[in-house]
Amino acid sequence: MTESKSVQIEQLEKLRTAWLPAVEFLFGKAPSQAEFVGFEIDDNSAKPVLLFENDNAPYQYKIQIPARSFTNDVMLLADVIQEMVRGLNPVGKAGAETNALYEGATVYGSIMAIKQVFGDEAVDSYLNALKKQAFAYYDAFSYVSVLLSDDPQAVKKLRAIQPFLYLVEKVDFESADIEIDRKIKDILLLAFRG
Repeated sequence: MTESKSVQIEQLEKLRTAWLPAVEFLFGKAPSQAEFVGFEIDDNSAKPVLLFENDNAPYQYKIQIPARSFTNDVMLLADVIQEMVRGLNPVGKAGAETNALYEGATVYGSIMAIKQVFGDEAVDSYLNALKKQAFAYYDAFSYVSVLLSDDPQAVKKLRAIQPFLYLVEKVDFESADIEIDRKIKDILLLAFRG
């Protein structure tokens, strides 16, 4: 590993350490089988991803961050937080289809971090770019925002019933005592097409 990549990995680890309590405060702790094992930087990737490489530990993951994220502090923070939220609900080695609830929560976490560090103007700019370049994520974020404005603990309540957000079903909303419009609930549970 080059010295510059080593410095970047250290920067990522500091970000994760600093933000993990906030992410867990918003969405709860990761299930016991989820295990973060480090960061990787990829010069060729366009977006961050979780990497599941261990057949014996299917929920063990690395966070891969694109090298280009280091050219923009807002993007870097958003990418790290987004994947940290995914790490709370990892799809695992076998992979899984996600829903709008899962994807919207990842963006919601990023938006909250951007707002805290860079302010409302940066949030507006980020959301406008998301709306133009990745509308499905913007849409999912919007519905999660509605859910959390009605009940700020909703994601935590759901995860207490079903730790993996992409596996949440309609009945889980009732079990978690979450009152939300049926239409919004249906949209949150739709398979995500990003």
